[in-house]
Amino acid sequence: MEYPPPEFGPPFRVLVLIAATDGWYEAAPDVRASAIDELGAVLRRADQDGARLLSSFDDDLFLTGQPAPLPYTIFVLYDVDDLTVVVSLVHRLRSSTLSRYLRLEARVGRRLFVLDR
Repeated sequence: MEYPPPEFGPPFRVLVLIAATDGWYEAAPDVRASAIDELGAVLRRADQDGARLLSSFDDDLFLTGQPAPLPYTIFVLYDVDDLTVVVSLVHRLRSSTLSRYLRLEARVGRRLFVLDR
């Protein structure tokens, strides 16, 4: 089987991973409600900046407390043409009050070559 070398160019497939921290579990219900609204705004801003939402997944149905061993419960999948969109998304969360309650990591890759999408 011939395996061509991977190309690194747009669109980039970006997986955003989000997890609640101790601050989330210690926060009052009204603070959590506000943080949820703020997270929605941060993620919608990524769309406005050019990220194309492909899918999202919230793994909270069978979990309570901090996530472990997989340390995330929220997964958002985007295609982006410019990686500065991802840098801006990470920075917006980092520089907001959300950083007290949530941890965010972004992974950049490509579409799995053996699948159509």
